[in-house]
Amino acid sequence: MACQEYTAGLQKGVTSADDTAALAALKAIGVAERSYNMTNAGEYGTLQQLTQANLLDKRFTSNRPVKDYVFTLNVLAKAPGGADGSYTCNVDPDPSGPPGGKHFYLDSTSTDIHVNASQAATAADPTLQ
Repeated sequence: MACQEYTAGLQKGVTSADDTAALAALKAIGVAERSYNMTNAGEYGTLQQLTQANLLDKRFTSNRPVKDYVFTLNVLAKAPGGADGSYTCNVDPDPSGPPGGKHFYLDSTSTDIHVNASQAATAADPTLQ
């Protein structure tokens, strides 16, 4: 019994560390997107564009820059003569990875990060405190 409790405690610690790494990467994407937007006439960039602009490091050339997480960045181009483009970014636990990770969401309308413990997060979910 004590061994099971120890193992469960270790897994919670690993999951927490993975969550922290995923959250730090999402914050980096948010900062990179704001910089890219300011220097690219209101456009937002894909992970590849953000990396090519040296706003993110080479880990971000794939959709898995953090162990056990999948990053999904969707970019909507600026309309001709219209408002700025937009982006949404979901960070979800890799289904093939260990259970227990949180789901995170960020978009171009705010710097707030939304979190959901059980499914893909959206703008409707609570913000991270």
